[in-house]
Amino acid sequence: MSRARLWLHLAALLAPLAAAGAWTLIAREAELTFGPGGLAIFGGVAVIAAQVAALLRWRALERRAREGRGAWRTGIGMAAITHVLFGVLADVLLIAAVGGVQQAAGTGRFSDILLQMAFFFAASVFALGAVTFPATALLAHWIAALRRKELADDVG
Repeated sequence: MSRARLWLHLAALLAPLAAAGAWTLIAREAELTFGPGGLAIFGGVAVIAAQVAALLRWRALERRAREGRGAWRTGIGMAAITHVLFGVLADVLLIAAVGGVQQAAGTGRFSDILLQMAFFFAASVFALGAVTFPATALLAHWIAALRRKELADDVG
């Protein structure tokens, strides 16, 4: 595994945990308390979402590195995928925790499940998206530059 890819996955581990911690602090200021369990649950879901996004976008990031182009758009895509997956995975976890779709949504309608997923997506984007989108874009740009250097070192 390349160092660039290792850095990407390390960032996809640590950044979501930091974001979940920040979100927990924001929620605490709003007098909502989730405690360590909530931090672990939301952080775990965020880490899984970020790791999947990193896996899905690695080829695009590598392609940009080979072409010598900036990868900030790939970073924006990774952030978007992470937030969407967070919404989906958080709702799947909720459904599993309460015993099924009927208990989670009340009506059991698919539209209600989509609405819950949209809620979790919106909660993650609006709470921290102003930070995560540009930070992930910068991270992807740096990772592509690091990968470009690795590729040049392999040739030389």
